Amino acid sequence: MGCPNCGGDELAFPVPDAVREFLPDDRPAATLCATCLWVSPADDAPDEYPDFTRVSGALPSDGETGAVVAVLLALLDRLVVHRADAEAVATEAERRGVDVLLVLDRLAADDGLDPHLDLARRRRQLEQLI
Repeated sequence: MGCPNCGGDELAFPVPDAVREFLPDDRPAATLCATCLWVSPADDAPDEYPDFTRVSGALPSDGETGAVVAVLLALLDRLVVHRADAEAVATEAERRGVDVLLVLDRLAADDGLDPHLDLARRRRQLEQLI
């Protein structure tokens, strides 16, 4: 089964406990589309975190930290509604050593991706929050 947005390949990951409360869906796992960066809830969590650099070299190589960034991507789609949650998840990513704004810049510039949202615009909006 592919991405519900574009049909692309998906990377399944467990949602880290540190950011689980910030997702609108309370399922234990999610998927990240390797093409459009769409994040969908999933019922079955894999035992280990995947290598998110398979989607883009802009994502953290540490699987759990990559999952935190993926959760942030899920919240960016409706940033106005999820403003406080996005700020909390971005803070958690930064606590783990991620420059969130740089990651968004690099994802926006990655020719191998076709993001479903305007990452440059969302980056500017997020920058005003954090």
